[in-house]
Amino acid sequence: MSESIETSVYRFRYALVAILTICYSIQYLDRVKTNVLIPFISQDIGMTNIQIGIGAALMLIFYGPAQLATGWICDKIGSRRVMIFSIIVWSFMTYWQGEVRTVDEWYFRMALFGVTIGTEFIPSTRLIVRYFPALQRARAQSVLSWSWIVTPAWAPILATFMYSALGNNWRDVFHILAFFGVVPLVLILLFVHDKPEHNRFVTKDEAVESYSGEIANGIIKESDVRNGNVKAIAKISKSLDVPFSTILKTPGYIPLVFVYIASQLAYWGVMTWSAQYLVKVHGFSVMKMGRWASLYFVGGMLGAFLSGWVSDSVLKGRRKPMIMSCFIFMIPFIVLLATFHKGVSPSLMLLTLTGAGFFSNMAWGPAISLPADMFAVEAYGKAMGFVNCFAYIVAAASPYIMGWLIINNTVTKTQNYFWAWIWVACTALIGVIASSMLVDKKRGEKVVSPQIGAA
Repeated sequence: MSESIETSVYRFRYALVAILTICYSIQYLDRVKTNVLIPFISQDIGMTNIQIGIGAALMLIFYGPAQLATGWICDKIGSRRVMIFSIIVWSFMTYWQGEVRTVDEWYFRMALFGVTIGTEFIPSTRLIVRYFPALQRARAQSVLSWSWIVTPAWAPILATFMYSALGNNWRDVFHILAFFGVVPLVLILLFVHDKPEHNRFVTKDEAVESYSGEIANGIIKESDVRNGNVKAIAKISKSLDVPFSTILKTPGYIPLVFVYIASQLAYWGVMTWSAQYLVKVHGFSVMKMGRWASLYFVGGMLGAFLSGWVSDSVLKGRRKPMIMSCFIFMIPFIVLLATFHKGVSPSLMLLTLTGAGFFSNMAWGPAISLPADMFAVEAYGKAMGFVNCFAYIVAAASPYIMGWLIINNTVTKTQNYFWAWIWVACTALIGVIASSMLVDKKRGEKVVSPQIGAA
């Protein structure tokens, strides 16, 4: 069966990726608004730049192992139940942030937040690789990546507006937004199911399309999908699990881990310090900072989707070229940011922020799709969970390193971010090296599984 599906015909999977993106965007609110409001939070509870970096690092350190555990759990019990848990705990943790009074409490909350909120990513990406045919996955994953790309574009505006409207009270911003968790919870309960054949909104034809790769490789019969033979599908699916030792030995898998490490090092450095950079170096007001900080992420939205589309449609499933392009072309824009001082041309700042965002976010769709190209969907959770685990553990150092590299001039009361931005450019160099060692699976080549063997 051909994997080239007519995209002009409506499929529920398109609605599903929109739902997952909305749900993930709301959960991502906490991280974005915390970083945007950190100048005021730190002033209120008496945090230094180093302590801000430590808090962000604690979240990432504990977020990593949570990703690995979540991947295994999703492969065993499915994604839906994990997502429900994730949303409920997110609402509680968001409300709690508004109650933080001391630096030690900030540390504890950030660590626990990392453990509990690390349950939202893998279920979403795993659902996409189950519902989407292979040559649509990079685009779908790139749309999901808008959750952490586009949310930082509009959330700073929302957070700074709410902060001002609430009388410069950052605590009430967290208290109110905690109740936004009702929206994703309802959407998941109504529309999300672990497998397309169990979802009443999915037709039999669409369910067959979702299993097109398995059907083409003779792993699952089309009649089993059309007839709703749950036992047959479950039995075959269970047999496709892959030992973790096999995953580690698969060519291109370890380089993918380092690609993700580079991506997360750059992303979390920018996420943690971009708002501070615009306020401290360029003297932006709260509202102006929110609008300008969003430019980086608007560019990222466009770059991510274009990269996913090219990977799927033009390159016919090749992921490596777009991932390499991401890191190669982001370097000059990041270096430009390092050289900017107060009073730089607004047009040049706009172009640089947008360009940096455009190229630095091109890796997401292709990179998230790669484990599904290598392994059966049934092993995707632990494969992607391991990638994310190590990426976030290492990325925990990035906010701290950037904070350490920011030079404070006590005489002029200004800050110099030159070496902090150079650090981000260095993470891109890591990405260039790692992505050069990736291995693209040829179309029609079978995934790694105990029954099929290594491709």
